[in-house]
Amino acid sequence: MFSWHASVEGLDATFGQPLHGLDLSFLGGRLSPEVHVDLEECLRASLQAAENKLRPGQGSTMLTPSGVALTGSGSLTVLSDYEVDFAYDDEAVGKALTNMFRSIVSDAADLRCMALNYYVRMKDPMDGGGPQDVSMRRSTDWQDRAAGTPPGSVEAVTVDLEHRAGVAFAVFMPYAWQRSALLVGDLIAAPARRQVWS
Repeated sequence: MFSWHASVEGLDATFGQPLHGLDLSFLGGRLSPEVHVDLEECLRASLQAAENKLRPGQGSTMLTPSGVALTGSGSLTVLSDYEVDFAYDDEAVGKALTNMFRSIVSDAADLRCMALNYYVRMKDPMDGGGPQDVSMRRSTDWQDRAAGTPPGSVEAVTVDLEHRAGVAFAVFMPYAWQRSALLVGDLIAAPARRQVWS
């Protein structure tokens, strides 16, 4: 059953242990404790960053992608691309994701895990929708504040996760605003193709 709850403000993450609530049966039980810890850290940081960006209110920030990478020494590095024109280039999100991905691939030997997050629109999970019904949002969408979410769909943050141990999957966090409060939905996981450490 899918449910919505208020986003937690402040230093505490809404999803303190995001992997614990996910159905990862498609992985076939392949998560060692070390891999689980790494993925948990990257996912929690990505979701927290996305929530912080969304919290000021609907349409108040650009829908720019970002990411994190966990180094071999266990420290998180933030990934972003400021070289593209998010305000006017409809292809900026795709370009930024490609540039961040290239950076990860070039540093892959020194990394343990990575997460890239970006904004999508998906079929409403309450109506049986999920990761199979997803379209990427453009950063220029923020300029059209009058355009609402089409009926039967929800806004979501997608986090693409990959670990050097050969594990890759995507996590979706639906979100909505209700009376200026940010609501987040239950996390949904889906299989993804390995691209960095294949």
